[in-house]
Amino acid sequence: MEMEQKRLRAGETFRTICRMLDQDKWSYQKDEEKLIIQCGAQGESMPIDLVFRVDAERMAAKLVSYMSYTVPEDKRLDIALAITTINNQLVSGSFDFDIADGTLYFRMTNSFMGCVLGTEAIKAMLYTVCATIDQHNDKLFLLSNDVITLEQFLEKLNKEG
Repeated sequence: MEMEQKRLRAGETFRTICRMLDQDKWSYQKDEEKLIIQCGAQGESMPIDLVFRVDAERMAAKLVSYMSYTVPEDKRLDIALAITTINNQLVSGSFDFDIADGTLYFRMTNSFMGCVLGTEAIKAMLYTVCATIDQHNDKLFLLSNDVITLEQFLEKLNKEG
């Protein structure tokens, strides 16, 4: 597919994301040139910052949420093990972790190659990301701040199933 066609499809996807956010009355900021949309939600215990990025070249919409904290160096191995366990249970999306600098985030990607992403697909993506982050971010925060041990984290995770 030519790059111009990819850009047109990416623009359509970007507008679909905005339309869904408008329909659900989300507040957001957008950069139409860079195809980036920033928004956020309030989870049960922590805010959830969200960034949609539409990638014309890869023909994908990516939703990323960076945790608002950096994992201390002495807790990075525990967090790496914890997110590996979480990711093994997830159907969509994944937690990603940079063990070198302690950055922790969640991401989900949806391709629009050969198809058009509708508002319902974008909505499912957004609400799945928010629910997944809200389910785990507080426990990851407690683990990274040495409030709970890895064993306690895994026990809580197994109880939630």
